[in-house]
Amino acid sequence: MLKKPISCLKPGMRLARDVFTDDGRVLLLKGFVIKPRYIQRLSAYNVDHVFVEEELVPLKLIDEEVIYEDVFCNIKSVMESARLDKPLDIETLRETVYELVRQILNDDTVFMALTGIRDIDNYTFLHSVDVCIYSVIAAKALNMPLDEIRDLALAAILHDIGKCRIPLEILNKPGKLTDEEYFIMKNHSIYGMEITEQTPELSARIPKIICQHHEKWNGSGYPIGLKDFDIDRMARIISIADVYDALTANRVYRKRYMPHEAAEYLMAQTQQFFDPHILQTFISNIAIYPENLIVMLNTGEVARVLSSRRGLPSMRPIVSVITRKNGPPVLDPYVLDLQKNPTVFIVDIIS
Repeated sequence: MLKKPISCLKPGMRLARDVFTDDGRVLLLKGFVIKPRYIQRLSAYNVDHVFVEEELVPLKLIDEEVIYEDVFCNIKSVMESARLDKPLDIETLRETVYELVRQILNDDTVFMALTGIRDIDNYTFLHSVDVCIYSVIAAKALNMPLDEIRDLALAAILHDIGKCRIPLEILNKPGKLTDEEYFIMKNHSIYGMEITEQTPELSARIPKIICQHHEKWNGSGYPIGLKDFDIDRMARIISIADVYDALTANRVYRKRYMPHEAAEYLMAQTQQFFDPHILQTFISNIAIYPENLIVMLNTGEVARVLSSRRGLPSMRPIVSVITRKNGPPVLDPYVLDLQKNPTVFIVDIIS
């Protein structure tokens, strides 16, 4: 282990210790491989030095974070083109989405950890990427064929494209929508179908899926009021991913649900809003608290998620306690299995 001034850091070095801010918040985690943006972040927080491992780690040729950012940038560009009534660059979007699918089918762990990035100004675009990731993870668990997963991924990334036709004062309203505003907002699924129907590069099934992503299992959804198996299977998957991701996001008008609270909410709506089989598969295959997430415990301690079980047990992950109740870092972090310690639980997500 080497002590390195920030000025001497190079991409590919691996952190040997967690890095904290002056007030005890975790900035970067032990094991992170240094990248240029991490060096900028350390400098911004006036960190003088860090501890790194002696051997340099080759940076991966394909970086999951880069793929996430590429998909984000492409869907943002496509939705902006749709807003301006310009031709959509579907081929570039398709290329990055197919690469995202390939990587998730290979290993979805990192991508699950990337979901939940929250930026109010870019909410719709980030939400679209997360819904795409969750949908592909569910499709993988359902053993869907590759060509269907690819169509699902494109439908998921484009599911909210119709919002580009919704007035911004309604789309970004900080409070509850009036009945009239809600009626206008509900049109986004029809607008999305219309936009994608005019895009010959997409399969004919995708506009239908986009139109149906707010239909409900009991027929109470919109715009048509379809029920159970009359709703396209892909739309049934996207509707679950859509609600889960929306619930776990902080919005101007409400505080986010904790991941386990969102999962409980979804399960409470089984037989009403969601396909029971797909919902059970979804809950069983997402990591409610992904590895390396920094969380606050009810004890006042801060911990890092070390190992996350899939499904309902993932509400009780194995964590490493890294700061004490009053803020100072734990010099020798200790492991706590929340499944075996029922009185200790997660109350907030820090980063």
